[in-house]
Amino acid sequence: MKTRPNTRPTQPRFGIHLLAGPLATVALAAALGSPPACRAADAAPLNPLEPAAAATTAAKQAAAANPFDQAAQTAFAGRYAGRLEGVVVQIRLKPEGGAWTGTFVKGNRYTIQATSGPGALEGICGNGQESFPFSVTSDGERLRFTAGTISTTLERQKFPKLGDLYETKRVRLQFENRAGQTNGAIRFNGRDYRFTAAEVAGDLEGTFSDSRGSFPFSLAQEGRTMIFRSGSFSEAFPCQNSLGMAFAEVLGTDVLFCLWETRVRDYAAYAGAHTEVDNSWRKPGFTQGDDHPVVNVSWQEAKWFCEWLTGKERTEGRLQPDQEYRLPTDAEWSVAVGLPKESGSTPSEKDRKIKDVYPWGTTWPPPSGAGNYDSSLKVDTFDNTSPVGSFKPNQCGLYDLGGNVWEWCEDWYDSDQKSRVLRGASWSNFNPDYLLPSYRDCDAPDIRFNRFGFRCVLVGGSSP
Repeated sequence: MKTRPNTRPTQPRFGIHLLAGPLATVALAAALGSPPACRAADAAPLNPLEPAAAATTAAKQAAAANPFDQAAQTAFAGRYAGRLEGVVVQIRLKPEGGAWTGTFVKGNRYTIQATSGPGALEGICGNGQESFPFSVTSDGERLRFTAGTISTTLERQKFPKLGDLYETKRVRLQFENRAGQTNGAIRFNGRDYRFTAAEVAGDLEGTFSDSRGSFPFSLAQEGRTMIFRSGSFSEAFPCQNSLGMAFAEVLGTDVLFCLWETRVRDYAAYAGAHTEVDNSWRKPGFTQGDDHPVVNVSWQEAKWFCEWLTGKERTEGRLQPDQEYRLPTDAEWSVAVGLPKESGSTPSEKDRKIKDVYPWGTTWPPPSGAGNYDSSLKVDTFDNTSPVGSFKPNQCGLYDLGGNVWEWCEDWYDSDQKSRVLRGASWSNFNPDYLLPSYRDCDAPDIRFNRFGFRCVLVGGSSP
């Protein structure tokens, strides 16, 4: 292990981880408005997730002529109903409304009008600024989508298995699934609602309600994101696994990175399933909440957590056989933190090769709010670890790649193969070198420390 002259002696030491193409989903989402503060007692309930003006617009659109006649709906419902997905496009047909939607890589939203023909669906996609023709054909066994130079085979997709919790700063969606049904709670603007839902044409559709009324909503998977919609309101949830760990793409890698370090509550689920897990993680020497990063976990124990989570989600059908959780490699971690290409063949050879580049920029000392570092830097108010996501994410949407806890990586530090790599610094560090993203710490794979944690990545590409 490297010497750490800048760590606090008072802290105890414990020895012993698209859709490509131009098409996007129908219906341009309007900007979110504030829910009405009050309404007349005899007025129809207003959807709390959209302003009254948007509700009026939505009602007018719903009354518009259906682009499919009933005969076309009947003829095509069995063949095309559901969510159909190819390499470059995602399409939906909902027989009850006769609506097709598609998704292009740039995220543009289009409405689609189509008519039926012998063995084919043909129509026009448009968004008010541009339009183009498309078709979906069938040879009796397979469906093929064609639009200009894009041509791809489509496969029918079921709605993916859900995690227990989807949450952003605006919406919290908690699945409880009581009595064998899909149900739970929604929180928006500090108000709680109950919901029930069911799979419809490859999406999840339902209603949420409180004493004031009930309102429709849908949850759709688009690429690696879950999109919640209600009226003109929409919100994107990052894909989450069975523990509520959220993941995102990092361009330049072939993995999905967890947005934050593995939390106490994530590790508690693993420890609860394996009574032989060492209890050092419960005794960091200071108070932690469920959303703090777990510490006092060795490299080997972090690997065992990843293996357990992989096996758990394969058994549940959430992961395919070629998907797995693991720690990020040293090279993947460097890409995620935003470093340019580094010279050297081992982490030890790359150590500190890139100078004067920090997670917050190129200046020293770090500005207020830069992360959770030693209190002498006066950039945060935490004495020890902080809840994950307490500071701004980086350009990849990842939190705490600088500070909070050191993160174990897959790699050996050097050719001696005695120590594993740690990246990112911790709540107890203040030395400028230690805070460099290019700095590599290292320690033996069986060492636990109350500044050591880890982050998971998902190998295999698609959402958990």
